[in-house]
Amino acid sequence: MNNLATKKIEELVQEDAIALAQQVDRYEQALKLMKDKLKAYVQLNGPVEANGKVYDFFPSYSWEFESDKLKAISGMMVIDGLNPFEYLSLSSTSLKKLKWSDELLSQYGQRKASSKSFRSVKAENYQKN
Repeated sequence: MNNLATKKIEELVQEDAIALAQQVDRYEQALKLMKDKLKAYVQLNGPVEANGKVYDFFPSYSWEFESDKLKAISGMMVIDGLNPFEYLSLSSTSLKKLKWSDELLSQYGQRKASSKSFRSVKAENYQKN
């Protein structure tokens, strides 16, 4: 295929991708509005069941430990023959609080991407990896 034909296909694909992105944005805006209306209804009237699903407000739980209690848990792990450092780790929030450079941290561990998510960001905030 010559360069002109290849360029035409690439332009068509790019135009299609732009149109799809615009359509996704419209759908996401409509979905947000629908979810907001459904949330308001559920707040006023209670859960809604549809299509074998229940729409309601469900709590999410996490655990938080004071440092002395975390130390006690670590001791219990050792007594059980476990290495606490295989279970406990520094969260990204904790690492940010330390304000240590990536260079310093790289002496002790390695930075890794936990996952990639497909999403949009404002063009002025976009940084290609």
